[in-house]
Amino acid sequence: MLKILIALKDYLIFINIIFACIIIFFERRRPVFTLFWITVLLLTSYFGFIMYLFFGMGFKKRRALAKYYLKNSKNYSTKLNEKSKLSLKKWTGLSKYLDAVLLGKMTHNNNFTFYQNPEEFFKSLTGSIKKAKKTIFMEYYIFDDDEVGGPIYDLLLDKVKEGVEIKIIIDGAGTRGVGRKRREELKKAGIKMEVFFPSYFPFIKMGNLRANYRDHRKITLVDNVVCYSGGLNIGNDYVGKGRLGKWQDIGFSLKGEAIIDYIHEFERSWKFLKKDMKEVFETKVVKIKEYSSNPIQVVSSGPNYEFHTIKDTFLGLVGRAEKSIHIQTPYFIPDEPILDALKVALLSGVTVKIVIPSVGDHAFVYWANQYFYGELIELGAEIYKYNEGFIHSKLVVVDGEVGFLGTANFDYRSMYQNFEISLMIFGEKVSELEMRVREDISNSTRVKLEDYKNRSKKEKIKESISKLIAPIL
Repeated sequence: MLKILIALKDYLIFINIIFACIIIFFERRRPVFTLFWITVLLLTSYFGFIMYLFFGMGFKKRRALAKYYLKNSKNYSTKLNEKSKLSLKKWTGLSKYLDAVLLGKMTHNNNFTFYQNPEEFFKSLTGSIKKAKKTIFMEYYIFDDDEVGGPIYDLLLDKVKEGVEIKIIIDGAGTRGVGRKRREELKKAGIKMEVFFPSYFPFIKMGNLRANYRDHRKITLVDNVVCYSGGLNIGNDYVGKGRLGKWQDIGFSLKGEAIIDYIHEFERSWKFLKKDMKEVFETKVVKIKEYSSNPIQVVSSGPNYEFHTIKDTFLGLVGRAEKSIHIQTPYFIPDEPILDALKVALLSGVTVKIVIPSVGDHAFVYWANQYFYGELIELGAEIYKYNEGFIHSKLVVVDGEVGFLGTANFDYRSMYQNFEISLMIFGEKVSELEMRVREDISNSTRVKLEDYKNRSKKEKIKESISKLIAPIL
């Protein structure tokens, strides 16, 4: 037995070396990811290659999907009109970049509604589902069959009996609270459900080699007329009935021209899961009412894109700031370019305020938050820990001129690995988002520089360990 274990050890070391060579010579990655995985492989002889299989493998269908997306977006405009240039001001360059890589134009005829709390959001969401006449499309990282999600599943069963077409996408790693009995019930009723990279093994969350690439989007489309999105999944946690207690988050609904981008993203996800990569869908013709001018540009991102558009949007917003940068996020784990851009902004006289949870939903993430804000607090950044529950909001407001909100967190995973969808909004609605930041700050405690410097050695060790695994948190 001892000889077998020794031989096995030698084989595992050899396998790790092979994977290290693959990363160096064949994987197109940023240096920080390359060094991280080489370190893991060389220092963990017994299970390093297993970690790499589940967390480190590149998304092999990137190029094929990128071409598919380009083909299906050929009808998009690639030039900003004069109205866009006038409203965007200094943000024109960022919008042009997103227009070029996403082929998603800036739209103006939109109705944007921001909900102050989860209860208002879910009340409006269920109300729209009840009124659905033709279609209901839903794409969620978490859509549990519990006190919150159960009644929505029941409502969908009622709507399908009325002849409404219903399609649901759930993430294989995120949604673990839907049993086989419920899925069979939905299927039997005629509701189509697809699982994004499902686990191949019962009771194992990450039982798929591609599960590290998560569909983190939260989208409900009703009759291709109204879209609901933001940071709220569907489950008990998101109305304060989970282990973290009261939940602070941002949800919104959208009507108008911008909804077309959400329709396209859902259809692309659906076709990908159905392995339908050839058919080109036509640009949707949606009945658009005349709304007040709310300039909006939708920003989708994922490992299927050649460019990291969520990260690039964060970087573009921070780099163009002249007065203020306000960030709300449960996970403040920026990459090095964005962290450096925030430092430059601070040293240039820009006010930076960051609101994060006072309690963590994941231990390593909490300590990683503390490490990264520590890089900024000594330069004058104002760090606030929210006291009225767990803050899950994903919001950036810059200079009171532009808001960026949706499903993307301010972390590595949202920037490089997850499938996400957010939007930039300009105009009068930004003031509502700015007000929300001020209200949340009033319910938070500011981290004092002196207290941060005097933190214990134990905390510093936890921060250092969490920093090292930041790329996979």
